[in-house]
Amino acid sequence: MIPNITRGSSPARLLAYLFGSGRRNEHTQQHLLACARREEMMEALFDEQRRPSESFRRIGAAFDRTWRVRERMGEACPPDMRGKGNPAKTPGKGRIWHCSLSIKAGHGILTDAQWEALARDYLARMGVIDEHGRDVAPWLAVRHGLSRNGNDHIHIMVSLAGYEAWINPWHDRIAAQQSCRMMERERPELRELNTEPLRSTSAWQYRQWRQWAEWKARQDYGDEYDTLDAGARTRLMNQVAYDTMPRQHIARLVEACAADSRSEDEFIRRVRRCGLAIDPRLRKGVSRNEFRSAGQAVGYTVTWRGADGWSERVSGYALGKDMTLKRLRAGWASSLRNDALAAQEWRASMEHRPPALRNGRERRTLTAVDMNHLVDEAFAVAASLRKTDGDPDAYQAALRDGLRVFDRLRRDYLPPHDADMSDRRADMATPGPNGMAVIRPGANGATR
Repeated sequence: MIPNITRGSSPARLLAYLFGSGRRNEHTQQHLLACARREEMMEALFDEQRRPSESFRRIGAAFDRTWRVRERMGEACPPDMRGKGNPAKTPGKGRIWHCSLSIKAGHGILTDAQWEALARDYLARMGVIDEHGRDVAPWLAVRHGLSRNGNDHIHIMVSLAGYEAWINPWHDRIAAQQSCRMMERERPELRELNTEPLRSTSAWQYRQWRQWAEWKARQDYGDEYDTLDAGARTRLMNQVAYDTMPRQHIARLVEACAADSRSEDEFIRRVRRCGLAIDPRLRKGVSRNEFRSAGQAVGYTVTWRGADGWSERVSGYALGKDMTLKRLRAGWASSLRNDALAAQEWRASMEHRPPALRNGRERRTLTAVDMNHLVDEAFAVAASLRKTDGDPDAYQAALRDGLRVFDRLRRDYLPPHDADMSDRRADMATPGPNGMAVIRPGANGATR
């Protein structure tokens, strides 16, 4: 987890930010996650959807009750704001402690129940909840959708004016880092995220992200998109891009292909089978006509073309530091045969020809990525058949398209021997008088 700590003096202003649209309209699905157990009155100020039912000023005033008590007792500031940190002696300066906890983009998304348990554990390690599970000071946690960078995260705001005394935030940033590292080792939900095999982070600029998000939102929503105001359009773009960012999609596919491959030629074939185009980046001074050895390839670029017309071209380095060709080759088997096969596969990919090796290891071992692709294709075919609405012509057209899809999958995923046997069985099957398939007898008179 990644903690980020800030301090403030206005709970109402912080609440307005947490439940507002954000600096770039990136906040979506804002709701109260949890709060201190002694703050029953606080929970009453939120509706059934866990959104504020009263003004931020009133909620902030309820959150500030303990500070008013400290102020009347002559302790108007936190301990670290009574000297150099507050030379003007402004009452209540820095009394609101705000921390965001986030999970790195692409490493998973937690449920509300998991986040609430993590928030309480984190506050216990930070001293806001004592060893008996009692709250030392008022606090509440708010959850949004994914951040602008795709991080799953929550916000925690704490009043340093505790129920019995002030909380001293001395070395809070060091304690926050230590608490997060310990939780990553001890909490099962965080250990599971940290052991995910897909760890690379694709590099992209905000300009590229916005260009894709706006185009995709227009494609998905059509004329309805232009009728929305600027804020609604931006929120819609955020929602669309979080799930469909092409570069992240490419990074996951390519990394999975690299992890499942044992050689460079197998990696090239797996990437192409996922529907991506891959081309080598040749060493300086080497032209395509002079390309003869895999060692002349020093990198690669991958091109993805979406069904709705968008195309994305990205280099291996942009997919992540661990995805460069040099780093990938360190984990693959290397031999004269593998190098020769890799050169043939690079040339086949450059010239848009079928793979040079028909019976590679990828045809004999199906991975999780392969099974996911097969299931997605099958469901897509089923969905297209359901959309025909009883139209016989549309049904026949969808059926023909579905058969082409399954024929391509059989050609790409079945070993050549099994695919040839399927072809022979299909050739022997002829429609009978009642529409049923009849198996023709073989050369020796026996049916096969």
